[in-house]
Amino acid sequence: MEAAREIRPSSRDAGRLRNHFNIDKKRRTNQHVQPHAHYHPFYEFFYMHNGHCRFFIHSSSVELNDGDLLIIPPGHYHYNVYDKKPTHDRYVLYFDEYVITDKLRDLLPVFAEADKEAAVFHVNKDVRPIVQQYFEDMVAYYREASNYGDAIISYMFPAFLLYLSRHVHEPELRETSPITAAMQDAVKYIHDNYPENITLDAAADTAGLAPTYFSRKFKEIVGTGFRDYLTFVRLREAASMLRRTHLPICEVARKCGFNSSNYFGDAFRNAYGISPREFRQSEEEVFMLSQQPGNPKLSL
Repeated sequence: MEAAREIRPSSRDAGRLRNHFNIDKKRRTNQHVQPHAHYHPFYEFFYMHNGHCRFFIHSSSVELNDGDLLIIPPGHYHYNVYDKKPTHDRYVLYFDEYVITDKLRDLLPVFAEADKEAAVFHVNKDVRPIVQQYFEDMVAYYREASNYGDAIISYMFPAFLLYLSRHVHEPELRETSPITAAMQDAVKYIHDNYPENITLDAAADTAGLAPTYFSRKFKEIVGTGFRDYLTFVRLREAASMLRRTHLPICEVARKCGFNSSNYFGDAFRNAYGISPREFRQSEEEVFMLSQQPGNPKLSL
């Protein structure tokens, strides 16, 4: 039996960013399998230089072809599959909010929609060699792992974003396959009804599929099992509620669809590494720190 793919923070996130930035270049084949669906506490730029890749992000399916750029905001669940071509060349940039100043953000209206939801853009064919050269130079300076290289990147990356903002556009809508559309309906059903007692049979009925077939296709397209995805959505909402409210933890658990406070506590610790109570206390400490004069505003 195939092991369930869990949703978790990427195991490489700890220490992944150097000076708030990371860049990676890799060639993938159709045999590459992502071990599990995941999310990051920072932004991800995924540029498909050559090949084809299918992403399932949050509640949408996205296909990337040559010259497509995907921007994934922090905390957004995603899973990807390479297909249609034998090899695929991609660049991936990771950075946090400290890299983009308010002044720079004001100059990048084309990326404004990507702040809260994943967004896809297409790089005009005539400027792709320039875009690729930007990527190649940043990869080289990053791999140098020197103060000089990091300083060059700190100037090059904002220039790269400004150049992109003038030479990208939203791609034409691509037709979604019926089975992928059915999975999107099921995921929307989960997001709309997570506080309730959702069952696999009910989600399968929403998708118009038999439960067994639905379960198999859900894992194949979404990247994780139905139950794991439902738990992920509930835990994410619980974390948000712990930040925003002073409700008792047992009430937070109930409002997010957990019938047992003990199970909620175990699932939360498994996902976040600390208990719900410790999570709430740490968030309050971060908020208090951010209010002190002279401290940068921290992301909550």
